[in-house]
Amino acid sequence: MISWLYFLALIAVIVLAGTKLSRYGDALGEKMGLSGSWIGVVLLAAVTSLPEMFAGISAAGLVRQADLALGNLFGACVMNMVVVGILGVLHHPEPIHHKAGQEQALSASLALTALAIAGLGLVVSRKLVPVSLFDIGLFAVAIFAFYLVAQRLIFLFEKRHPAAPEEPHYRHWTTKAVLVRFSAAALVIVAAGIALPYVADRLAQEMGWGRSFVGSILMSLATTSPEMVVSISALRMGQVGMALGNLYGSCIFNMGLIFVDDLVYPGSILGDASGTHLFTVMLAVSMMAVSLTGMMFRAERKGLRRFSWDSLIIFGLYLLGAAVIFRMGLTLG
Repeated sequence: MISWLYFLALIAVIVLAGTKLSRYGDALGEKMGLSGSWIGVVLLAAVTSLPEMFAGISAAGLVRQADLALGNLFGACVMNMVVVGILGVLHHPEPIHHKAGQEQALSASLALTALAIAGLGLVVSRKLVPVSLFDIGLFAVAIFAFYLVAQRLIFLFEKRHPAAPEEPHYRHWTTKAVLVRFSAAALVIVAAGIALPYVADRLAQEMGWGRSFVGSILMSLATTSPEMVVSISALRMGQVGMALGNLYGSCIFNMGLIFVDDLVYPGSILGDASGTHLFTVMLAVSMMAVSLTGMMFRAERKGLRRFSWDSLIIFGLYLLGAAVIFRMGLTLG
């Protein structure tokens, strides 16, 4: 019973802090002349993905479990795409991808490419002799190099397409006050986000779920709750770019964390990981490709009540993937 209380309390903290974080991120963008998309892709994505970073470092460096570290990162990308589908249901009357711009298409393309490189690294590192330098896999280095390139491309795009001036909404706050409040909300999100998976794992053990399918779903929901809360909060503020950017940016950030995990792992983390992670990678790539197609097609109306065709396909892919994962006895991350 006490674990349920801890779990619900942490969820409540994340909801409260996530709502504040989105608002302060919007204010920070206004004060610094940055678009909501950039705030989402870079700042919010980094903050909401920090729990995954600490979990990965713990799994790779302390427990020395390559599968646990990578499963956490790839599973988070799958869940982020589920959140994209949820945003599509919440946004009305038109499909959310109709409101997405070039910034979101760019970040989605970069996230998809980063996942593809990671998948290629899994295949090559396992099927061939793992190529490493000073115990660091070269594919992990390549992924991190692409992460830096992706951040550079996002920066250049923002520079070439500056945010259009809008009516200021946060005149009563100074830039310093916004930075302090943003940092405080970020710290709360990170602390609660780090604690939540441990509480969820304890809860799953007490309920007899363990690392079963139900327990895996609980863990995946726990690890991605910061991204979900922040993105939904941004959407309710009318910041579609920030909401989507946070999710795609989080996937890019998570792939960059493969290099960080490899730094603390004794060996090549991609070379030692199970090949079954390739299924999770391809599931995330497929869901992201559907999202990107929705941005390109830009449907003006939803096909089925509150559901657009791209949200339905994303949900369908997730359910199909979950069924396969259940049959294979794997975990969702």
